[in-house]
Amino acid sequence: MKKSFNHDLSTSNTFRMNVSCACYIEYDSVEELADFFSSGRQFDLPRPFLHIGGGSNLLFTKDFPGTVFHSGIRFVSPLEGGGQADASGAGEVMVEVGAGTRWDDFCGWCAERGLWGPENLSGIPGETGAAAVQNIGAYGTEFKDVVRKIRCFDVVTCSVKTFSRDECRYGYRDSIFKQAAKGRYIVTSAVFALSSGAGPQLGYGHVKDAVEKALSENRQESPTPELVRSVILGIRNSKLPDPAEMGNAGSFFKNPVVPKVFYDKVEHYAKSKYGQDYEVPHFDAGSGFIKIPAAWLIEQCGWKGYTEGNVGVYAKQPLVLVNRTGAATPDEIIALEKKISDSVMNLFGIGLNPEVEHI
Repeated sequence: MKKSFNHDLSTSNTFRMNVSCACYIEYDSVEELADFFSSGRQFDLPRPFLHIGGGSNLLFTKDFPGTVFHSGIRFVSPLEGGGQADASGAGEVMVEVGAGTRWDDFCGWCAERGLWGPENLSGIPGETGAAAVQNIGAYGTEFKDVVRKIRCFDVVTCSVKTFSRDECRYGYRDSIFKQAAKGRYIVTSAVFALSSGAGPQLGYGHVKDAVEKALSENRQESPTPELVRSVILGIRNSKLPDPAEMGNAGSFFKNPVVPKVFYDKVEHYAKSKYGQDYEVPHFDAGSGFIKIPAAWLIEQCGWKGYTEGNVGVYAKQPLVLVNRTGAATPDEIIALEKKISDSVMNLFGIGLNPEVEHI
């Protein structure tokens, strides 16, 4: 185990907040975790405890007074005898991935081998363990759609536990690891079901159009995981800032899911402003609820491209708040967050909830 005190976290969060933690620990195996917690050494460390991945979905609001843990468990390993025929008749391939593995590295590994599953999630920053906690999602696919099992270390019983996908209680950017089991289980690896013949998920119209364009340009008859991954990366890179160049945590707000009566008010506003033929972007969430893109709501309030001091709203995607100078403080980000939320509430009566976890 690697342990350091008064550890600088500025490179451990993609917002690039200049903060530190009282203690930082990185471990490389489940055995190290078991030895550490069973020996009682955790009682000598500053509290509270926080486990992070790549820090791509966090906003540190101040120096962290406790101990930050980080996984160094990195591997991608096919499982023997774990597959079966999928719906297309092609083989299902079961693969286990260490929690510390960069998520996009795994997506690339799959695409290179012609395996379908996480290609629509390509380019999402962070690590596999954090993806399991957050249930990341993009372009019609969520983490829960490809995962089958989550292996964890129980810090209370000092034992290993495996959760089925259903037991994880995955929801929109949510899981049991953010709710009832928060703090008790450390994700150590995830098992995925991939396919050599399932084909692409092209439910998002602009993704389908981009894939068809790429097929034409490459003179291919049918898409491959590598081609779809390349298209997704191109879309993301055209819309989202690289955290290495401009600090950010990706989508800052969740897309609100509201009763249809709220959507009807939004629709009335839009048609009054843009004409009766205008269609508000939305998705049917079932049971009389509608999901409205938070980016659209924020843009209607005039925030796209806004700058103030060291912070701003990304000019190409209003859902992304940025540390545009590299010198932003947590208070500056929080103040901008509140202004945006208040304006959306004032105009539409809809509350925005942050997707980014505030620490």
